[in-house]
Amino acid sequence: MASSNAPSGAAHAPFPSFSFTALLNDDDEVPSSSSFRPTHEGVAVSDEEQAFLDDTIEQMITGPPVLRDFLEQNRAIIPEHLMGQLWTPSVGIRIQGGLNDENAREAPKTPVKEEVDVGIHATAVTPLPDEIADQISRLQIHDEQPQLEPLKEELPKSTALLPDNSNKTLLLLSPLSYMHVFSRKWVAKKYLASIVERPQRLNASAVGIAAAITLAGADAYLLESAAETVNLEECPHVMKVHGKNWPNRLKSLCRSAPDRLNENKLEVPDDWNSGDIYLCEGTVSALEGVIGAVESAVDRVFDNTPGSVRRCFVSIRPPGHHSHPCTPSGFCLINNVHVGIQYAASKYDLTHAIILDFDLHHGDGSQDICWKLSGLEEHDEDFYTDEENSQHEAAESERMKSMQGPKIGYFSLHDVNSFPTEVGYATAEHIKNASTCVIAHDLCIWNVHMEPYSTPEQFDELYRTRYSELFKRAKQFLSAERDRAPILDGNKPFKAGVFLSAGFDGSEFEDKGMQRHGVHVPTSFYSRFSHDAVALANTFCDGRVISLLEGGYSDAAISSGVMSHLLGLQGHEWTDEYATSDVVRQLEKGCKPRWAAPKTVQANDNWIVRAIKLGRSFGPANVFATSSPPSSATSTPKNQQLGSIVSGTPAGRMILRDRRSTPVYNHTARAPGSTTKSSSPLVGRKSQNAVDQSGVIDQSEQTPAVPKHRMAQKEDGTWTIIQQMDHLSV
Repeated sequence: MASSNAPSGAAHAPFPSFSFTALLNDDDEVPSSSSFRPTHEGVAVSDEEQAFLDDTIEQMITGPPVLRDFLEQNRAIIPEHLMGQLWTPSVGIRIQGGLNDENAREAPKTPVKEEVDVGIHATAVTPLPDEIADQISRLQIHDEQPQLEPLKEELPKSTALLPDNSNKTLLLLSPLSYMHVFSRKWVAKKYLASIVERPQRLNASAVGIAAAITLAGADAYLLESAAETVNLEECPHVMKVHGKNWPNRLKSLCRSAPDRLNENKLEVPDDWNSGDIYLCEGTVSALEGVIGAVESAVDRVFDNTPGSVRRCFVSIRPPGHHSHPCTPSGFCLINNVHVGIQYAASKYDLTHAIILDFDLHHGDGSQDICWKLSGLEEHDEDFYTDEENSQHEAAESERMKSMQGPKIGYFSLHDVNSFPTEVGYATAEHIKNASTCVIAHDLCIWNVHMEPYSTPEQFDELYRTRYSELFKRAKQFLSAERDRAPILDGNKPFKAGVFLSAGFDGSEFEDKGMQRHGVHVPTSFYSRFSHDAVALANTFCDGRVISLLEGGYSDAAISSGVMSHLLGLQGHEWTDEYATSDVVRQLEKGCKPRWAAPKTVQANDNWIVRAIKLGRSFGPANVFATSSPPSSATSTPKNQQLGSIVSGTPAGRMILRDRRSTPVYNHTARAPGSTTKSSSPLVGRKSQNAVDQSGVIDQSEQTPAVPKHRMAQKEDGTWTIIQQMDHLSV
């Protein structure tokens, strides 16, 4: 029976006013209008007429699209239990109940709206307008309606709607990486200004990411935020790389750091290099977030389900390639790239991995782990638990386990005069390790040293004759191993991946405090090297490339280097106009807390300004904003002398950052590619932590606000911030 609150005129209108001829064939018979007699309670129908009506409604649900005006004209006869099931090509479809899976698959769903994430074109279906659905819901045609059980869960999404992302590069941000901060507030201002491994490195990376998106187009990339964490003490692939003791010890030191810092004591052990390494309570969160981000990258690249990618860049810190199994070094605490490789091996049956390291500094930790995982060199005692060390058989068994796993080739381009082979500090062992070249005994290690150049032509010759040797040796290794497949653990088939340790401290725009030996590469190098890495992956690894941020310590070097790197990963043609001194200077300014957009409309339409606006929207809330500087008391740690704190390191100890002065420089002009002592073409600029005339340091770059997500979480649990692109007209 019709509801008593039906719209006026609808319930008492004579049935012939609703035309069904649009759904009938020419030989179908339309019931006589005299058969329908309105009453004060509703519309009365005969059994024959009701059967016709039921058949008609069924055709409206499962048949061809119903025009919008036809739906509105006949809405008074639609039963309540069928509300929301009818669809039109102009309105869309709403499925609430009553449709089985077969009908859901057969009914053609016409997409009516397109929503765009970065590089993801997804179709969405618009529900019936609320006013129409509301009117339909208040109409009935029977006193009793059949009860239809609602679906317990939504119908599965069709995989046909998932986009093809195989030609796109995934960009993963790591908000938790901001949690690792330098917290010795009692040190001298001059010392504090020299801390270069700082959270704001991620801001510069974000600007570089945004510049690449602006130049290559949003369709070329996917942008997501990795908010997952992995327990440092329980992660099996961390223990495969670092043993069972190191994660526990590292976490314990971070827990005790606040108390020691409050007592003006160093938070790191005396035998650690406190000039480079620092800890805080948030370091654990940062490291566990880094591992989570690396795992997410592996999942997205190695999972072959629809919508997966083949290339990924992960913006994380602290870096990892100096980290040995049980010894931190440089700024590194966990070897991120090796952890990612072991995770890919355990979950996706990776059998071979290539590490291409183009940081300015030799990745001594990554190479050391390759030796130890090969089984040719035993781990230190710290790698094993006390129980394993007390039982020789157990220790030997653990050592043999460590030999099982993917075969890893390490290929590095670096400056042999820089850390850890610093001029005047290097040991024979360090120099030998940084110069090793061997492809034998199930090992593949190849090191190439950077050389000076004066012109772009000279650098091009260097790249073709020397630097490209890394790719030739990587091809040699992978080709031989592919011919030997299947291998390992029950004849696993050959499955390889390319992992990049992406350091940008070798850039021509890096400050000379880090690049103090004057050897560098032009910004175009990162595009060229990345393009060649993708070509290698396409030949041997089904295109799988994962790039992890390592070094790079000036905003100019990071922003321009990341931009070039991502354009190369995507195969976008490089032009030197992308990284002129003027362009990079503007990108560098855009990384500063006090940057303001130009006031003129024309200036705001410049691609550099749009990239800066976009990049500044990527980070957690307030990371670009200024904050109050920490107090700088005159007290010193009780376990170290004042001279060590001011100089940054005990006498005679080598550190990665500049041990001689704070990085506040005035650079002289030079052409890109020249080899003068001034390592940056940016004229007259200050360092990241410049000291003003009053002697006050902008500490906002050392103590960022605790990150708060302002990303939107998608249905699959991942985070996206791409909605912020809409107003930037990228």
